[in-house]
Amino acid sequence: MRKLPFFLFTLVVLTSSCGKKNTFTLEGTIKGLPSDTLLVFYQEPNYKLDTIILSKGKFTYTITPDTFTIFSLLLDKEHVLPIYADKGEKVTLSGTADDIEVKGKGENERLANSMRHLRTLENEHNALTAAVDSLIKAYPQSYTNLYLIEKYYVQDTLPDYQHIDQLIKGLSGILKDTPYIIGLQNKLNDKTEPTNQRVSNIACTDKDGKDVNWNSVRGKYILLDFWASWNKESIAEQDSLVTVQKALKKEKFVIISLSLDLDRKEWLAKCGQKDTTQWKQVCDFKAWNNALVKQCGITRIPANLLIGPNKQIIGRNLRGKKLIDKVKQLTEQDREKEKEAEHARKRVHNR
Repeated sequence: MRKLPFFLFTLVVLTSSCGKKNTFTLEGTIKGLPSDTLLVFYQEPNYKLDTIILSKGKFTYTITPDTFTIFSLLLDKEHVLPIYADKGEKVTLSGTADDIEVKGKGENERLANSMRHLRTLENEHNALTAAVDSLIKAYPQSYTNLYLIEKYYVQDTLPDYQHIDQLIKGLSGILKDTPYIIGLQNKLNDKTEPTNQRVSNIACTDKDGKDVNWNSVRGKYILLDFWASWNKESIAEQDSLVTVQKALKKEKFVIISLSLDLDRKEWLAKCGQKDTTQWKQVCDFKAWNNALVKQCGITRIPANLLIGPNKQIIGRNLRGKKLIDKVKQLTEQDREKEKEAEHARKRVHNR
């Protein structure tokens, strides 16, 4: 009987040791955050959402990853931090949203070293760009490259898409197979290549509680715009849609802005600003789990789809003058077809 307690003790120790080997722990203290809740966006191997609750800026977050996992923390509206989670590893964060220190091993250590080095070059644009390129080319298999490409190239005011394409070509096969890179490549290709996909269903509710579906937009060209109040770039694109709306107000054209927000108040605060009330604003507060987001393969925002009256996707990520010209061209073609059909009916009637 005396051996039983020792056996139980050994079992507990072994179970605890095994558990630690299978878990990943993220902990830290971050000062000056706008909220005591951090949003967690999983990107690899699957997209999903989670939250971390902080107590006076401190937190501990533990997961049991089945495989190598990437998720990002939304620190505030401008700062997103990727975290690389593997079994048995631990990462510690400290500092503020705009000056955060990352301590860890492997990819997290490489991320920390890259951030520390690039921070010293922030006021030297040419040197910064050269340093980013050098880091990406030196470690083509590093998941840190996803962060570097997004932060320093994709989020640029005037992205150099040709250069982004060259950087992607130099990455390892594992990185090229990630949802982020696949989505980014599709975005690059969609600037020149048409698509034959269809949107099978649109069913949502706008901010005034009205149903938005195919019947409510029948016969019109639809710009399905994906955005979120927490994404600075997509907010800027919302503002740019005002010009598009005014230029196409006499055409059979409608904008549906679908938000990936989770908070109703923040969504309403942003979509109610300026002239964005001129078009349909919808949100089901499911973020990346929204049915249309999944159906259309949206992996990054801002993004948009131009959809024809036949539910066919005509183009992706058309903006500004290019979008206006495309819609005017399509509606003019429709008017010519209607005239030809009317003339044909009159000829038949007069016989």
